[in-house]
Amino acid sequence: MTQDRRSGMRRALIGAAVALTLATTGAGTAVAATASVGKQQQVSGPKAPASGTSRSAKAVCPPGPIWANSAGDARRLFQYDPAGNQLSSVALAHDYGDIAFTGDGSTLYGVGFPGSLTTTTLYTVNPETGAETASIPITGPIAAIATPGSPYSNINALSARADGTLLAGSYSTSQIYVIDPATGVSSNFSASFPAGWVSAGDFLALDDGDILAFGTPAGAPFGTPSGVFRIHPDNTVTQIGTVPQVFGAAQSGNQVYGFGSAGSIYQLTSLPTAPSTDPLPVTTVSTPTNGFYGGTSGQDAGTCPDPAYTIAKSASTAGPVNPGDTITYTVQVTNTGTAVANGDFTDDLSGILDDATLVPGSVTATSGTAEVTGTDLNWTGVLVGGATATITYQVTVNDPATGDQSLANTVAPTAEGGTCATPGGCTVTIPVDDCEDKPGKPHKPGKPDKPGHRGDDKRAPHKA
Repeated sequence: MTQDRRSGMRRALIGAAVALTLATTGAGTAVAATASVGKQQQVSGPKAPASGTSRSAKAVCPPGPIWANSAGDARRLFQYDPAGNQLSSVALAHDYGDIAFTGDGSTLYGVGFPGSLTTTTLYTVNPETGAETASIPITGPIAAIATPGSPYSNINALSARADGTLLAGSYSTSQIYVIDPATGVSSNFSASFPAGWVSAGDFLALDDGDILAFGTPAGAPFGTPSGVFRIHPDNTVTQIGTVPQVFGAAQSGNQVYGFGSAGSIYQLTSLPTAPSTDPLPVTTVSTPTNGFYGGTSGQDAGTCPDPAYTIAKSASTAGPVNPGDTITYTVQVTNTGTAVANGDFTDDLSGILDDATLVPGSVTATSGTAEVTGTDLNWTGVLVGGATATITYQVTVNDPATGDQSLANTVAPTAEGGTCATPGGCTVTIPVDDCEDKPGKPHKPGKPDKPGHRGDDKRAPHKA
């Protein structure tokens, strides 16, 4: 599916949204949840919080990666840093209306978009490979929402809550829902969008206790700016402004990022509390080529996942080695936590390459990407909890010998949470035994003496 076709499908689906019959309220005012929402439809599964339930202020997290998904022919899962630099990209199996990391950063969910003819499905996705590892049908009221003439439930917003459940929204209704990912059962949330508004994608738990929500006018054409709303602890809702159309959002370091329908990533530089319909100030941090369908981070639930990984380096020999010998180095990166981690590292080869030469084509990695730039070997990769990546490379000791006759180098973690597996376990030092310069050491067969070499009686004879 091309980008134009992707946009056209999204536009057609939004345009077909059910016309809401709720009473219209003034734009930019606080809107209380409707009576039907306040009572909540009782279904099996998690209970939505009662109206007026208080929420404590959320944690202030350090900056972390943000994730987004695209669809159609460019169906991929992307990871970016807060500056908009792409960190990783893998293919996905399905189009997802949105994606969501759990609050501990360990699990990534995707919700089928617009769904199959028989069921709406919640998928568990491996962010390292993009593969689906589990799936469960979504039931309850959100699964019954459908555009007229279509069996699709039209879920286009999915975000994690600190209690392990998921918030979800649909472009066919103003109602917001809760999904239990263990059972797939949905129920009505205690708040909804104001009359005339439906979900545009994502709900973020702010550090002041509000939930930030993105909406779109019901039936609006593709490209219509998205409304930005605060859902307060008493379940009233206030519109605080608009932003360029976004289909997903994520939070990093308590900064909010919106993933544009046309492919841009926006940072919302201000989140006022006063009612307003005016455009909010945004900074465009990246302009990728693929339009986004959803976004997420491990911080969306107001929690701070703590990535942790270790690095261990070893060599095929402790030495000493001789000119002409080949040594294999191995670096193992292990995610020792539960949160998905970027196990990036830089291996400084300058202390090796003065005495040896990197064997062409010898750099391998079981996952991620390993590249040599100058005298640095850099590896970048995503690791789920407990996963290990193994990176290997080979060098051949120069013959005749060069350098300081010591192969010494250290690998250093370059992403959050990285440490050496053991004290000194990131450094390997191998001596080079250059017998030409060391009295009493035999040469290799056929190796001539250096000019001026003294072969007196006090030293062991050389091999012929």
